[in-house]
Amino acid sequence: MDSDDRREEHTKLRVSLGRHGGWTVASLAGEIDLLTVPGLRARLGDLLADHGGRPRVIIDLGAVTFCDAHGLSALIGVHHTAARRGGTVRLVVPQGRVRTILRITRPTHNLQVHDTLNDALTVDPA
Repeated sequence: MDSDDRREEHTKLRVSLGRHGGWTVASLAGEIDLLTVPGLRARLGDLLADHGGRPRVIIDLGAVTFCDAHGLSALIGVHHTAARRGGTVRLVVPQGRVRTILRITRPTHNLQVHDTLNDALTVDPA
């Protein structure tokens, strides 16, 4: 595999961060798979560590075109890490392929899944 191929793998997933009403929002775009999960885990792990205290994070998957079992595992792992610190992770997953994966697999990890960013921001804490 040459360096151009490796570069393409790393650009298959983009993560941008923002703040909205006391929440840190990580907006993901691209594919979450075996090749991109290590970078995603590191980025979200750093985000939780940098957040301090009780992290309040929304992961917006609206621009994600593909997510496999490795990706789902990474999202569940971030959820567990935040919960251990007394924090919350919410997912924004509009209707589509990624939402279908969540519906089929039905993860039983109390993942809070919302249709829109606005829904995730305005829902009362559980």
